[in-house]
Amino acid sequence: MTTNIAIIGAGLIGKKRAKYLPKNIQLKIVCDINRQIGESFAALYNCNFEKDWRKVVDNKDIDAVIIATTNNYLTPIALEMIKKKKHVFLEKPGARDLKEFEKLLTAQKKNKVVVRIGYNHRYHPAIMKAKEIIAGNKYGKVMFIRARYGHGGRLGYENEWRFDRKIAGGGILLDQGCHLIDLVNYYVGEMQTAIGFTQKMFWSDKLEDNAFFILKNKKGNIAHLSASCTEWKNIFVFEIMLEKAKIQINGLGKSYGKETITLYKMKKKMGPPDIEEITDFPAEDVSWKLENQEFFNAIGKKDYSNKKLQEGHYAIKKVFDIYKFSSKKG
Repeated sequence: MTTNIAIIGAGLIGKKRAKYLPKNIQLKIVCDINRQIGESFAALYNCNFEKDWRKVVDNKDIDAVIIATTNNYLTPIALEMIKKKKHVFLEKPGARDLKEFEKLLTAQKKNKVVVRIGYNHRYHPAIMKAKEIIAGNKYGKVMFIRARYGHGGRLGYENEWRFDRKIAGGGILLDQGCHLIDLVNYYVGEMQTAIGFTQKMFWSDKLEDNAFFILKNKKGNIAHLSASCTEWKNIFVFEIMLEKAKIQINGLGKSYGKETITLYKMKKKMGPPDIEEITDFPAEDVSWKLENQEFFNAIGKKDYSNKKLQEGHYAIKKVFDIYKFSSKKG
């Protein structure tokens, strides 16, 4: 059975989603406020272009939509699509704040549709391999997690929409920090305590370009995390400390460096660990393909549970818990 979809937002992420669509998914419409960019995108896939997303809402031939816009459009567009019983995939964070996100939860509950938030990092091979190692229980339970994620921006970055609160909703904590929060949830479950500090250090006096934060759960797991856009060399390092080993994930491909896992295995007599490096991952980023497939599989199975949506809600809630703590503590 063929599923007809529209992609709203013809930027980099929208193009990635289109590139990795499953074979039984038919891209019918590309929608963007920029006609030149949108028409060029549509021509690549021999589909129609539409400038007004509201016309996509009323198009009965469209079964599902992928929304890859700036944050201010994510929830408003999604809500209208859900009301029309269209399945919706939104790029992270799904909303600008908690109130917006809670509208998504309410709408999805009223309508039997699949709604997903795009946290593609979970689908990186190294991330999934680490999950497999933990589940094998060969090295004991997770004790703590430490991670750094950052990039350096670009000329004129301070003038982009990511530093406009009305459009973005938050700075680097909401933009990249939410990925780290989601990954901690993926490995050890929800964390009840979230504290930290956000700082405007370089790019703008409007929104933060650095965030330093700690998560803790009732089991005693702790995650020590940082997200930055003053990291002049792009970086992704995610360390998981087990009772008998450390898993270190480096890179996400391209400018973030080759994706690898280094496994530091404790010896019986301790001392320097045995080191195993796992690099047998595809050179091409398969996370977009795998996450797309999960979304469309859920549509095929009529899986209308809101577990995935609740995970997105959890991530944005932790983000705003940290904002609240930081604003009070200065």
